[in-house]
Order: sequence, then structure tokens, then C-alpha cells
Amino acid sequence: MTCGSFCSCLLQRRVCRHDDLMTAVETLVELVLSGRFCDTTVSCREKDGNITRVPMSKLLLAAVGVELGKTNETLQLSMPADAFKMILVKSFGLESRVLDADLEAALAAWQRDMQKHSDRLFRHASGPARQARPLVLWTALTLAVGGIYAWAPAFQYKMFNNGFFMDDAMIARNPNVIESLDWNRLLRTDYWGLDMFAGTWTHKSFRPLTVVTFRWNFLLHGFESSGFHATNLLLHFICSSMLVFFGIRCGLPADWSCLLGALFLIHPVHTESVLYIVGRADLICLALVIMSFLLHKETTSGKLWLSFVGVLLSSGFLLAAGLCKETGFCFFGLLVGWDILVLTLRCQSRLLLRMCLVLLVGISLCAARVWYTSGTTIERMDPFSNPVAAEKDRVVRFLSYALVHGIYGKLLVWPSFLCYDYSFDAVPLVRSLSDCRLLLPVSCYLGFALLTTQSLQLLRRCVHTHDHAVPVVGIAILILSFFPMSNVLFPVGTMVAERLLYIPSAGFLIAVVGLARHRENHTACILVLVVAGLVLTLLTAQRVVEWSSPEAITVADAAKQLRSTRVQYNLATHHLSNKRYDEAFSSFETVMALDPTDRDCMPLYHAGQIQIYRGNHKAAEELLARAVEGHFSPLLVNEEEVFHDYGLALWFAEKPKDAILNFEKSLSINGTFSKGFNNLGCALGLGALLGRLPQEALVQGIQQLQEAVQLSSDNVLYWRNLVALLRFAGRPEAEVAWKQLLTLDASNAANPPEDCSWEFAFR
Repeated sequence: MTCGSFCSCLLQRRVCRHDDLMTAVETLVELVLSGRFCDTTVSCREKDGNITRVPMSKLLLAAVGVELGKTNETLQLSMPADAFKMILVKSFGLESRVLDADLEAALAAWQRDMQKHSDRLFRHASGPARQARPLVLWTALTLAVGGIYAWAPAFQYKMFNNGFFMDDAMIARNPNVIESLDWNRLLRTDYWGLDMFAGTWTHKSFRPLTVVTFRWNFLLHGFESSGFHATNLLLHFICSSMLVFFGIRCGLPADWSCLLGALFLIHPVHTESVLYIVGRADLICLALVIMSFLLHKETTSGKLWLSFVGVLLSSGFLLAAGLCKETGFCFFGLLVGWDILVLTLRCQSRLLLRMCLVLLVGISLCAARVWYTSGTTIERMDPFSNPVAAEKDRVVRFLSYALVHGIYGKLLVWPSFLCYDYSFDAVPLVRSLSDCRLLLPVSCYLGFALLTTQSLQLLRRCVHTHDHAVPVVGIAILILSFFPMSNVLFPVGTMVAERLLYIPSAGFLIAVVGLARHRENHTACILVLVVAGLVLTLLTAQRVVEWSSPEAITVADAAKQLRSTRVQYNLATHHLSNKRYDEAFSSFETVMALDPTDRDCMPLYHAGQIQIYRGNHKAAEELLARAVEGHFSPLLVNEEEVFHDYGLALWFAEKPKDAILNFEKSLSINGTFSKGFNNLGCALGLGALLGRLPQEALVQGIQQLQEAVQLSSDNVLYWRNLVALLRFAGRPEAEVAWKQLLTLDASNAANPPEDCSWEFAFR
């Protein structure tokens, strides 16, 4: 007889034969001592509103006593007295080394109350749990259907929809994606396609496996299709389904596991990870982490060879996860933590050896990952992405990072406000303890402490079943994924990013659902989850629509994130790309007002470009002079472009020498900058012809234009300018250049060049 059948017997049939009862009690003792039985607490509500709680083992023994008491028979057990004493000790929650007098007192109290326990608790024990099961399942199914409906429009979204959105543009520029796959190049470049070992700017995000999936998408359907979004959506559905399987394999009932997967599916904070294509790294990483943990868990109790094969395979999955997102390497701690938990139940040398092997493999792979990029540097990290890291006051940094933790906690619990960017100055730094915003991190820390405490209490209540370990596993996933992005060990490249919560949210939901599963008032917990789930579904549906295109998300978030320089900057560039120059200039002015120190060159640069286009050269010169002193982000604009346009503004402001210096500066930054050679040649040639520069400058100008046509031999503009200067200088090479120009474009025969033309374009 198993413990389950024994419980069923006592809860459904009140009368058992004497032999059956003896066998059942012996089986119960054997199960408890072997660690395969959880002493579940049974509760019922009295008429006065009070709740009575009794351990199941105590209830079972009480039932045995009641039935035997009716026959006045003595219960004879074929087991040592110490074994029976152990079951009584566990039943009454006493310490393992209990005095005989204390045990006798506990038994006396039990004998007085056993009839009351039996009559009251058998009447109510199975009611709430059985009534809750259909409600849990229907809740999970309802939320899952709502989640699919909320995400459905995204299957039609295209990655290139009148432009790429922010970092997604780097996918389109990544040579590993758009060119034939070169494994040597793939292993040398970061997530954005920049060489990590060439001494140039790099983000050090080494995620080659995720980049390979982008390459597959590009080969299958290109950028102007919905394939990139459909892939991310399918990965999100796979992660949600894997959480269902995770819950079942960890001991959660199937209905509660489905609820876990449904809540993960509908959480609004996931919209950025799924619909911002670069967020795919987190999706693949989570799927591989779950696979690794389940494989590791399932091979814990197998044969020795199977256990070690499981270690190698689970480590392989984590290595792949780490090559999709750096966070994956942290989850060797999850495997080690699980082995430690198992060792607390049964200390075996095989398990200890297995844990040491996991630890050795994990440390080795993490060290190899750090070593591989140790020769690279993150130069000129954007201070706007994480302004806290640029703050010199240590106390301000500490308080501001605490606020960031509170914001992350709020996004997990109640994501009512979502935005793709929280950089400067969306979250003003905390400069005083009197700042009321500190209540948010305090609440977050207290809530996390409560969640952790309850998870550990549940584990302590019965460490022998995996069901009770589920919340602790969730807490471990939350900590291991959140700690690297918490700015505690090192500053990260962003202030707050919703996509970073994809993996932590899985741990958070695992812990919450695992604890709710063991709450005594199931109905109330489920109703709370139903209401929260429906609200989250509506928020997800609304947010999915806002991510429908770069224009939609830019306009939507600019309307609510008024203090973020990057959000307002993106709105300005959106107006600029649509040739709404007045609106664009107004938005750039808003950004500059938010940044009075002119740390970011980008709004100054684009505002200066607009002034060049308008012909306000003096204003353009002032703006671009400030721009060249600001911070450059290579992901947004090449540094040489800013110096080049500053030189152009100086030329039109009749400062030819200063203009030439800045043209030369742009070429010193990028020696293959053909536009720089063209405009430098025009400045030198026209300067000589207009008398602003010495006559030898004309020869230098011709040389610069010859460099330009060598770099871009099919550029008609460069050839026209070269022909014009050669004719001004009376050089015989003019006819050769003229023939080459006509070869490229015969229409020039009717319009021969008589002046140099400047090259200028909005970037």
C-alpha cells in the first residue's frame, strides 16, 4: 500500500480492517523514514472562523487510533520502537532528539484530541483542493487563449518597416548576417558585428549562436518579411511551454504548471524581448537553461555513468546558452545548487563527486569566456545609457542603483508603465535619503525577502519532495539572472532595460506559482491570479500594438517618456527621416534642454545639419562646435561624419582654414572616408580659386579628389569635381577624366562641370 492509497482509504472510507491498518501504518513509517513522503498540513475552517491545521501524519495516526479504539485491540507493529518513535516525532514537529517525557506528554494530548481531529478534518480535508483544481485549469486555459490572441498581430510585423528600429539596424549592418558566414570573423566580432580585437569600439557582447540564427532568418526570407518576428514569437511560445514541462517534472500538478506557462506567456514585460529582434538572445538563453536544468535533475538518481553523461550534456546546453547570452554561464550555479539540495537529503559520495564535476566544468567555462574577451576594452562607454556609472559620488550611485532595483521589481509585479528606454534623464539620480522614490526599492527588497523566506520555509517543511523545492529553484533562477545586471559587481551598459527581465521573470513566476500552490485558501489565490492575469493580458495586447512599427513605438513612447533624451531624440530623427525639419529641430531642442552639459553629440549634430540645410551657417557652426566635444556612439554615427559636417559649416561661415582642419580630422579618423576626400578637395581647390588660400592649394585639392575617385570609382559627383579642378588648373589629365565621366553618365555631355559640388546628407 502506498501513502497515496492510504490517504485515499482514510479520506473516503472510514472503516478499515485491523490488518490493513497495521500494514498502512508500517508503510507510512517506511515512507517517512525513506524521505519519499511529505508531511502535508491539512486544514479546515471552524464555524467561528478560525482555521485548524494538523499534519497529515498526525491525522493518519489519529484515524488508526479511532478505528482500533472501537475494537479495544492493541496495535502490534513489526518494527523497532525507535522507528515508531521517529514517526511520532515527525508527526508532532518535535526536535529529533526529544526527551521521552516530552514525547509522552505529546502523545497524551494527542489521545485526548484524536476523536475531534478525526471527525472534523476528515469532513473537510479534501474539499478545497478538489474544488480548486478545475478552477486552476480553466484559469490557465483562459489566460493562454488570451495571450495567443494578444500576441497574434505580431506575426504580421516586418523587421524592416520604413526603417529599422534602434539596435535592430545593427543586425542589418552585421557582416555575419548579410554576407556569407565566415566562422573566423564570427568568432572575432561582437553582437553588433564589430571586431573585438581590432582596437576599435566594442560592446564585448559575444553571442555568436544568436547571430547565426539571424543569418538563417536572412537567408530564408530577408529583412522585408515577418520572419524575424515570427521566429521570436515561436521562441517565446516554446519558452512558455517549456515552463509547463518544467513545473510538471519538478512536481507541480499539471494544472498549476499550465498556469505557470500561461502567466509567463502573457506578461507584458516580455514584449520588448520578443518584438525587439535583438532581444532574441534572452529567449534562446532561457530555453537552453530550462533544458539544461531538467536534464541535470532527471539524471540525478540514475546510474553512475548516466549521471556523468547528464553533467556533460547539461553543461553543453549551458555553454550554448552562454554563447547566446552571457547570463547563461551564471546558471552553473543552479546546477550546483540543485546538487547541494539533493545532498542534504542523502549524502552519497557519487552525488558529491557529481557536484564537484559540475563546479569544475562551470568554473572552467566561465574562466574561458572571460579570458577570450580579456584583451578587448569597452572604450568611451555611452554615459547616457547608464548615467549612474558616470556619477562620481559613491552615495548617489548606491542610492540610484537601489532605485533601479526597485524599478525592476515594479516591472515584474505591476508593469503598468512600459518604455523601450530609461536612459538619461528618464530616471533622475537619487541624491538624498529624503527622496520618496526610495520607498520603491525598500518595498522591493522587503517583498523579495518575504518571497525568499516563504520559499525556504516551504522547503524546510518537507525537503523530501521536489514540489516543495519549486519556489526555491525559482528564487535561484531570479537571483542568478538578475545579479549580473544589477550593477553590483560592475556597471552595465544600460540604466533599465525591460528585455533584461525575460529570464528573471521566469524565476519570479516559478516562485510565486510554487508558493500559491501550497496556500491553504486556493480559491482566493486563484481569483487574485485570474484578475492579475486578465489585466496583464490587456496590457500585453496594448503593448504589442505599440510595437507594430518603428514609427508606432517611437511616437507612443515619446508621448509618455518625456524626460528620456534618447526617446525624444528618436522622435526627432523620426521627423527628420520624414523631412519634417521644423518638428525635428524642435524635438532636438527638447533633447538639448534635457542635457545642458552637451554630453551627447547626436542632437547637436543633427540640429547643426538642419541649420546647414536651412542655410543658417553661423548657427550650424555653433551647434557643431559643441557636437565635436560631446560623446560619440559608433552604433549611431561614425565620428568622422561629425567633424566633416563641422568643417562644411565652417566653410560656409567663411572660415576655410578651420574647415580644412576639420576635413583633415575626419580623414585621420577614417582613411577611407571618400566623402571627406571629395569635400576637402573642393575646399582646397575653391579656396585657391577664390583667393582664400594659396594657389598651391589647387594642386592639393586635385590630389584629394583623385583619392576620392580611387575609393569610389563609380561616383559621378567625384568625377565631375575632379574634371572641374583639372580644367581650372589647365591640366591635360582633364580630358581623360572627362571621358571617364561620360562613360559613367553620358548625360553630363550637355552639362559639363563648371564648379565643385559639395556632398552633404542627413545621417
